[in-house]
Amino acid sequence: MAQVSDPEALAAVFLEAERAVVLTGLHLGGPESLDLTHAHGEWAQRASLEAFLTEPARFWEYFHPTALQIAARRPGPAHDALARLERAGLVSSLITQAVDRLHSRAGSADPVEVYGTVLVMRCERCGERYGLPEVGALIDASGDGVPRCTTSDCGYPLRPEGTLWGEALPRRAVERAWEIAAEADAFIVLDSDLRTAPISLLPSVPLTRGAPLVLVGETPTQYDRYARMVVRAPSTDILTAVADLIAPAPA
Repeated sequence: MAQVSDPEALAAVFLEAERAVVLTGLHLGGPESLDLTHAHGEWAQRASLEAFLTEPARFWEYFHPTALQIAARRPGPAHDALARLERAGLVSSLITQAVDRLHSRAGSADPVEVYGTVLVMRCERCGERYGLPEVGALIDASGDGVPRCTTSDCGYPLRPEGTLWGEALPRRAVERAWEIAAEADAFIVLDSDLRTAPISLLPSVPLTRGAPLVLVGETPTQYDRYARMVVRAPSTDILTAVADLIAPAPA
């Protein structure tokens, strides 16, 4: 393991790979929030599958305003730099734990969202989907604080598109992530603590094939000893510098 902060060293990893795969954490550009990832945090207590099933009004009282805060985020320099690297053909696939869809808004194509998104709600009975403003109006109009499907003859309670705490991840997204990792000849992890299974196991897939692993982030991980390169800092500065070197933005 080499701890570095040299953009040229990381740029070389992208340039030498034919299939560089990137995994990003919940909050690209900064450390993951313990409140969102810790089993005793408010998200685990109030945005869990158990809360959704047993206390739906309390669930929505917390979930909807929290989702609105997430929806108000804007792509940062790290999102933009990653999209530039992808457009230049230097990132073949992107896997993300983020639920805010900022990668797509920054221009990344078809990121694999292993946790889904908090920005969309769905009806499990008829499949109809709803945006956050629409769901807010349905909550306000309901007598019990629970939004329900407005499709004719449905009326089924809505649920978030994303994975709730205590719920299995979307099977197809996880399968895609594993398939992509198995094809990688370089695997770069950005701002993920790699603490939550099954995604925490994902770097082991390219490692078993001898592909180089790069870890960028403030928090040590269980894979540090196996990584070819560790950058112990948030991703924004070094990723922007790498993109400026090998995938500069148009003048």
